[in-house]
Amino acid sequence: MIFNSPPSLNKKLSNRLKIFVSGSGSEFNQGFISKKDYDKWIKNKERLSQKYSVVQISLWNQFCIDYLNGDGYWDVSDVSAFTAINRDHAFIEIYVNDKLFFSGNIDALMNEYFDGDEIENSKNVSNDYGKSYLPDDWEIFFKDESFKKRNKKLVTTRTFENFEVNEELELKSSFEIKKFGLITVSTDEMGYGIDYGDYILGFTYDNKDIDFEYPGGVGQLDSPNFH
Repeated sequence: MIFNSPPSLNKKLSNRLKIFVSGSGSEFNQGFISKKDYDKWIKNKERLSQKYSVVQISLWNQFCIDYLNGDGYWDVSDVSAFTAINRDHAFIEIYVNDKLFFSGNIDALMNEYFDGDEIENSKNVSNDYGKSYLPDDWEIFFKDESFKKRNKKLVTTRTFENFEVNEELELKSSFEIKKFGLITVSTDEMGYGIDYGDYILGFTYDNKDIDFEYPGGVGQLDSPNFH
């Protein structure tokens, strides 16, 4: 009688790293509009609310279509644009060969494996997703008088939604947590240094970068902020 070897013995087992991240996040957009267009918004938002009877940011979305000749609020994004989970609200699960290695928030991961310090191999890619416009007159820039005189206004819009994303990577050797890091953006490095939090775009392991695939913004949309 001839016995066949089990399938697991007929081929080499590969080490696989799987990362799951869930939590609240945003589709984040920042861009400039002219003072003239801003004045149009102030003048017409009440009229839009009577016509469309929707929440404020949707009114802004309709304003972008009706008055700025755009496809929607996302077209005002010449300063920065991304979709991601907020780092402070992220829950992460790490699996190695389908076995759970870690489950918890980012601070718990840092405390358990990185002595409470920053995750050394993490990458900040803010420069790839946004521009930094730091004003020379920082002390007076955010005052009403300065805002009224400025010829361009910075508009920030955010959705509020929950995401669940995951990606995996084939490892060349046994897993080492010290080779792991997060790919992040920091909103205070965009726009005028206004802080809306840090966000997770993906992860990196042993110099290999993996981006999460986020769906388009479909959640509740916040009111626009003007600076």
